[in-house]
Amino acid sequence: MEKPIILCYGIAAYETDRLEKLGRKFGSGIRRAALNEYSLPIAALAAGLPIQRAYDGKPLPEAMLVFVNFPEGMLDVFLSEMKKYRIAHGSLKAVLTPHNAVWTPEQLYQELCRERAALSRKK
Repeated sequence: MEKPIILCYGIAAYETDRLEKLGRKFGSGIRRAALNEYSLPIAALAAGLPIQRAYDGKPLPEAMLVFVNFPEGMLDVFLSEMKKYRIAHGSLKAVLTPHNAVWTPEQLYQELCRERAALSRKK
């Protein structure tokens, strides 16, 4: 299995430092996406592929984390630790799946916002 990695979109440097410190305890890495990389599909950024086209959009309105190659049990514990230490509190979170692997960060962000809205309507 490949090393777990967290893709960070719009996360402040101090938060990525805290994530990186926590990640070392779990054997995971951090990949902070630069704005010019927002044109890359999620899986392409995770794989370290080069940028094929320039991104001319704006940063995401909110911070977003994408967990790649995290075993299920490890992800649950990692998220619990993040919550305990209030790391990237309030950021949107997703797991890389075959379905969302080809999406851009904007597409994933929009989907996460739709899911959040649907959940808040159910409450």
